[in-house]
Amino acid sequence: MARTLIENSQIWQEDRFLSGHTLIVSEGRIRHLSPASEVAAQPDDRRLDGGGRYVLPGFVDLHFHGSKGFDVMDASGEALQGLCDFVLRQGVTSFLGTTMADSRARIDAALAAMLEFAERPRSPCIGVHLEGPYLNPAFRGSQPEEHLRAPQPDEYLPWLESGLIKLITLAPELEGGGELLRAAVERGIAVSIGHSGASYEATLDFISAGLRHVTHTFNGMAGIHHRRPGILVAASEHQAVNFEIIPDGVHVHPAVIRLLLKLVGADRVLAITDAMRAAGLADGEFGMGDVAVVVQDGIARDRHGSLAGSTLTMSQALRNMMCFCDLSLEEALPMVTRVPARAIGLYPRKGSLKIGADADIIIWDVATGVQATLLGGEPVYMAEETQPRS
Repeated sequence: MARTLIENSQIWQEDRFLSGHTLIVSEGRIRHLSPASEVAAQPDDRRLDGGGRYVLPGFVDLHFHGSKGFDVMDASGEALQGLCDFVLRQGVTSFLGTTMADSRARIDAALAAMLEFAERPRSPCIGVHLEGPYLNPAFRGSQPEEHLRAPQPDEYLPWLESGLIKLITLAPELEGGGELLRAAVERGIAVSIGHSGASYEATLDFISAGLRHVTHTFNGMAGIHHRRPGILVAASEHQAVNFEIIPDGVHVHPAVIRLLLKLVGADRVLAITDAMRAAGLADGEFGMGDVAVVVQDGIARDRHGSLAGSTLTMSQALRNMMCFCDLSLEEALPMVTRVPARAIGLYPRKGSLKIGADADIIIWDVATGVQATLLGGEPVYMAEETQPRS
């Protein structure tokens, strides 16, 4: 049985790093973590020298539209391969392709393309985040108003039955929103409140019905008022609810991110990119679904001035969380690994380096970022200095 040995590194083990150990991978899974002195290399082993760097679980991004000129709504294998090639270099080994509000036909096409792509061996696309079309027009952000609508079972039930959707963002106060919430929960699909004007009291009712997630917290919702506490306060009071945050320094001020961590704790906060097709490219004009977007100084806005996704990468998101909130790598890392994987029921298979977990691994340097990415134990990106040896 061919093995991959990851040596000379600091290996993440849920709450701390271990030095002087070798991580042993075979058949796509993590098999052993042993003191280096006890591991005898075999002739056909592939050996990766970590160079003293960190060995981390691959990053998990639950809210990702596209990058490098591609978008999941392009509904093609070529586009999905193009954006995957980029995010793998950024350490993302699991992502949910995130839709926009659009026509049923275009959402159907995007789901069909992602279903085919997700079934490929070692695909980082592990499912879909259905963001819209069931959103409140008053909090639509850059979502196209002409495609917003109330949930209709004849439209959404085939999507739910596909087995592809892992997370749904909706404004549950819409007519039929409660029925969609219940239908999703019955099928084990996580439901997130977002682009919503729900009251504090209504949000509590939705949480009682199974709501467990808040989409890009602070964006696409009313702020806190001392007589109308709203979504954030209601969700903060329930330990089972997780909070997405876009840590690009634009969508949410760093001081507010620090406040959120103090309010709910880091184990309920997960970093997302909300990246759109301009991620990895220079400033310019882009499309996001039917929405025209201008990116200037790395900030994406539609013609009304609303933020339209981001150009953030997960590697930078991790660094930003450390910087913005004065966190160590140990403190920040779960927000891009364990917490998002757990939010959609995939931990510890994803977001972990526990024995038996999928061998989705990155070698990461604090100063220079991702040096290598392994997906299912196979190298899919390697900087020159981390090339394997026999």
